[in-house]
Amino acid sequence: MSAVKALYTLTKQMHDRFEKADVIDREELIYEFNQFVEKRGQLIGQLDGNYTDEERELAQELLKLDESLRQQADHYMSSFQQDIGKFKKQQIGNRKYINPYQNLRGKDGGFIDTRN
Repeated sequence: MSAVKALYTLTKQMHDRFEKADVIDREELIYEFNQFVEKRGQLIGQLDGNYTDEERELAQELLKLDESLRQQADHYMSSFQQDIGKFKKQQIGNRKYINPYQNLRGKDGGFIDTRN
């Protein structure tokens, strides 16, 4: 199998995995994406520059597929970062709920509650 065809097949598989990202465990998908990047780097190193007409057409499809995969990965990363932000806000809210007077400090180290 030529390096172009192997690269296309690998990219297509990863593209399909991102389409099923709702069903797949997040950690598993990230692990698979890291493996994909490593394999892809090896395959790109094997490209020699002498291509047949069929390989050139496949390379054009590969570029389109790669752009689509890049958009999917960017979208997934942004949603992942949003989830992390929500989680951090929730943690802060939980800490404030458990101990609301944690950050209050008077000049003499005491706090007087003025509520009746």
